[in-house]
Amino acid sequence: MVGRGRQQCGDDLTRQLSLVSGLILFAFATTHFLNHAVGLFDLETMDRVQSWRLAVTRSLPGTVVLAAALVTHIVAGLSKLVMRRTLRLPAWELAQLFLGLAIPFLLFPHIVSTHVANLRFGIQDSYLYELARLWPDSAATQIALLAVVWTHSCLGIHHWLKVRAWYRTAQPVLLLIAIVVPLAAVAGFVVSGRAVAALLADQEIYERMRALTHWPNPFNDAKLNAYALVARIAFGTILALIAFAIMVRRIAMLAAPRIAITYAGGPKVQSPVGPTLLEISRANGVAHASYCGGRARCGTCRVRITEGAAALPAPSLAERFTLARIKAPADARLACQIRPTAPLGVVCLVQAEGETPSAEPAAIQTGGESGGLQPVCLLYVQMRDIDHIARDRLAYDLLFILNEFFAAAGSAIDRNGGWVDKFLGDGLLAVFGQQHGLRRGTLEALQAARAIDFALDRLNEKVAAEIGREVRVSMGVHCGSFVIGRIGLGKTSVQSVVGLGPNVAQQLAKFAEAQGWQVTLSADVAAQAGISDVTHRQSLTLAGEPAVIEAIGFARGRDIEIADVTEAAGLPAS
Repeated sequence: MVGRGRQQCGDDLTRQLSLVSGLILFAFATTHFLNHAVGLFDLETMDRVQSWRLAVTRSLPGTVVLAAALVTHIVAGLSKLVMRRTLRLPAWELAQLFLGLAIPFLLFPHIVSTHVANLRFGIQDSYLYELARLWPDSAATQIALLAVVWTHSCLGIHHWLKVRAWYRTAQPVLLLIAIVVPLAAVAGFVVSGRAVAALLADQEIYERMRALTHWPNPFNDAKLNAYALVARIAFGTILALIAFAIMVRRIAMLAAPRIAITYAGGPKVQSPVGPTLLEISRANGVAHASYCGGRARCGTCRVRITEGAAALPAPSLAERFTLARIKAPADARLACQIRPTAPLGVVCLVQAEGETPSAEPAAIQTGGESGGLQPVCLLYVQMRDIDHIARDRLAYDLLFILNEFFAAAGSAIDRNGGWVDKFLGDGLLAVFGQQHGLRRGTLEALQAARAIDFALDRLNEKVAAEIGREVRVSMGVHCGSFVIGRIGLGKTSVQSVVGLGPNVAQQLAKFAEAQGWQVTLSADVAAQAGISDVTHRQSLTLAGEPAVIEAIGFARGRDIEIADVTEAAGLPAS
């Protein structure tokens, strides 16, 4: 247990060091690229800006900070690679990983030809010197280095900031900057490179440039090339050793004892001890949300521990901070932080992006492009208190709760012969009776209302503790003949109910909430279903309409007593 706790602390420290060192390097790269961009104007200004920049970066403190940041970032990245138990990662993580591994191969020769050359042989590595050496033979390599460094950095910063509330507002401006800076840098490099090449076409100017910059002689040049080659070989050797270590560990994991991880509503998998729960999910193809990529920042990978919580070490500081920020319940943990050592039972609390709800709607009975009047029963279901639930929550959290609610309601609707017409924010409209007629459709809608009430019990077992309150709904049921047809443009057209019917069902649901009921039926629905023994009956004036209808209320959907749908409708079971 102590060892696992130390490993968590080590993981937290590695992440923090990687972030801080990465930000330092990004600041250096940004100023360097902006210096390139000055080449769009003239070489003299480009060199002057470089002298200001080098006064900071080539000072003793600047050199120490930059060197420490570079070594720390590389070591932290390689350490994280060594610790990974699976390479089944989201596309953006894989891209950032491989770009990060490519950077040293491209960067080390550049460092050798500039900073090392300056320290070792006294070469004045001004822009004039750099451009003369790089343009045009090494221009493509230099542009590739710029693109790889910038893309790797922007991916990391984006996925670091995207969990911040202010980031969505600032994102368009930051995206514009992320596009403009590298384009301007490349353009400045190309323009200044061509300008230098044109200048050096004059042999006299070329000789003066070599004298001014202390151009390396062939012997020194060979040494610099050797240094660059050694640096590349050394880094390649480190990567080979890491690959070998990963392979050995992989073989050892195949023979190691395994523990059972049981996902509520999902599979039961066997995993060796060592990987985080998020890595176990990825390695076994279990959909598991992870908005920040497993860095303990967003909380979307959180799970509720239903079995084996006592065997887990206490949360690290980073995990405690994130769980507190998102107001997670006491039995919630971050899957990216826990490394199970004993059998574990978990409930994933956020639906993974791209994962579809378990319930698929029933097939829609199309009525043709022109549509027409059809007798159907409409059920409108709306979640209550959505404003309170949404308060101080991440977008992912709110979408998770809504999708769980829609999945529960959609499953009940589908099982009882209905189909979802439309989603209206925190509510949905379902249609019954197109296939078997109005009477059976009405009974199916009421049976669905009962099923939704019971489904809420199961839903609240999963999310009530998470959101600090139970999910409650209001339902309105109305029937009649309504226009149903396809609306929209071309391939985006959908079949939908139009006219007053959906509005009545929605107002019945709002009336139910105002009266403290869960379900309100119109009198027409009660007549179709043969319901006469009711406790709550009131007149309802429809908003925006002169009509007054009789509204019949039920405290809970399960209180609606109806016979077996097929028997009551006098139809054979479908």
